[in-house]
Amino acid sequence: MAYQLRILDTIADTEPASLAAEVGAVTAVSGTWERFVEVRMSAGPTVRITTDHDGGYEVSVNWGSQHGNLWARALEPAIECADRLAYAFYQMREAKAIQD
Repeated sequence: MAYQLRILDTIADTEPASLAAEVGAVTAVSGTWERFVEVRMSAGPTVRITTDHDGGYEVSVNWGSQHGNLWARALEPAIECADRLAYAFYQMREAKAIQD
C-alpha cells in the first residue's frame, strides 16, 4: 500500500508520486524545492527538498522551534519523509508538547 500524504496533501494529491514531477522539475533547475504549508491559522511547516545531483535528496522541515533533516536516496521517499516529519511536528503541537 502506498503512503498517503497527511500534511503535503494540501498541495498534492494523496501519494508522494503526485508531487514527484513538480519537485523533480524544480530541483533539476534550481537544486531546491521549498514550500510553506499552512496547516492552521497562518502556522505550519516549511518543507525543503534539495538534490545533490547524484541521486540523493536532503529533506529539511522547520516549524517554529522544531527542525529536522535527513537524507533520502530517491525523490518519492524524500517526499514521504518530509510529510512524515511535518506530520510528527503537527502531532506534537496538537498534544500541546510544543507551543507556537
